[in-house]
Amino acid sequence: MPEPTSNFGLPSDQSIFESERPFALALVQSILTRAWQVPLDAAAQQELSANLNFVLTTARIRKFISLYFEHWHPSSSILHVSFDPEAVPSTLLAAVAFMGAMYSNDQREVYIAKKVLDFAELFIFSSDVYSTESDIATIFSGGQCCTNDTADWPRFQNYQAGLIMLLAQYWAGNRVSRNRAMEQRFSEVLKVARQMGLIKSRHLPEDQALEHLWIQKECRIRTASVIVLIDSAFNFFQNYPCRLTQLELRCDLPCDEALFSSQHPFSEPNFRFARELTMTKAFENFLDESYVQPMDLNILDMFILIHLIYSYINNHMAVLGPLILMGQIKQPTQCAGDDPQEECSIPNDSILLAVKTALSRWREYWVILRNRISNEQWASMGFYKNAYNFWLVSQLLITNKNAVDVIMRTEVHCEDKLEKLKVLLRDDQEDV
Repeated sequence: MPEPTSNFGLPSDQSIFESERPFALALVQSILTRAWQVPLDAAAQQELSANLNFVLTTARIRKFISLYFEHWHPSSSILHVSFDPEAVPSTLLAAVAFMGAMYSNDQREVYIAKKVLDFAELFIFSSDVYSTESDIATIFSGGQCCTNDTADWPRFQNYQAGLIMLLAQYWAGNRVSRNRAMEQRFSEVLKVARQMGLIKSRHLPEDQALEHLWIQKECRIRTASVIVLIDSAFNFFQNYPCRLTQLELRCDLPCDEALFSSQHPFSEPNFRFARELTMTKAFENFLDESYVQPMDLNILDMFILIHLIYSYINNHMAVLGPLILMGQIKQPTQCAGDDPQEECSIPNDSILLAVKTALSRWREYWVILRNRISNEQWASMGFYKNAYNFWLVSQLLITNKNAVDVIMRTEVHCEDKLEKLKVLLRDDQEDV
């Protein structure tokens, strides 16, 4: 996660003199209404009410929104810059405000925001889009559960609120909240994404008619991209099994960041209606040794693709690992086509060759892209610029002879998978 910096935003004491807007009053009341369903004693209720009224004033909410777009948005741009606190659902406003609050340089604001973060989570995940009760009521009344988001923008915004809150809890929440975000909330987020067809979102011809429809579809595509990254990140950092397969990822790749950050993308000279390349297709092209046509990829694309490649390697090793450890599959001592001294962790088969092709091709694209980008542009890339580190770990997994053993002996939901993988670096240094 990107780290907060200092000396930004409005002075916190300005909130004392600002008149309260309806969106701030409604947000506090909505969270409190949900919180009163939790068994709290009178003293705890009074403390919670005081904390929410302190941290969710109109001025502070505006400050937190500004911090969100300044610090979090560059690394997870799923909301358009036309975001308006007066117009969005209270759930999305809550998620953005609490994520932005984590970047405040006022430690009291951060402390109190973290203290009430669980109640904001309860409020957000009680919305109809996540509510089991809503599904049951709809079916009992003879209706149908919403399975498509094409016509319901507020419903999708409520969905985005859950995704942002999940990330806020995983980053800044306590240990119990962090585990709940990974184990429970992400499963809920993914379930609704499948119901909405979110991971199949593509720009359609009818989106060309109105600019706001194109923006809404791009928000869906970018939200799907973040879901894919989270799924792979849980596997990368905590060895939590992936819950998505590469075959599901039929959504378009996101548009260029500069285009999405425009108030009116249709008026931009470099506007392109669609990328015409899905995640699955780009991933398959990287695996295909015979594919020779150049692909027009950006840094975010590369960040997504290296996550997919890493997950593919990890899953393949998990499938073959038990057979290798039992001796039913003999592990080769040499990687096909490479240095005779180089040992492999994955048996020499067509999958290994495809993985090696993908990693080699990814690195070629990355070097070309990096050389094209100015230092100013590079600094604005958020944590996408860490993609090369994911490549290094992926390369290590297929070349180190002890990688399978380390992967198989790493427990699911470990505290830090990268700590477990450090032994492979030591092995390489010892071999040298």
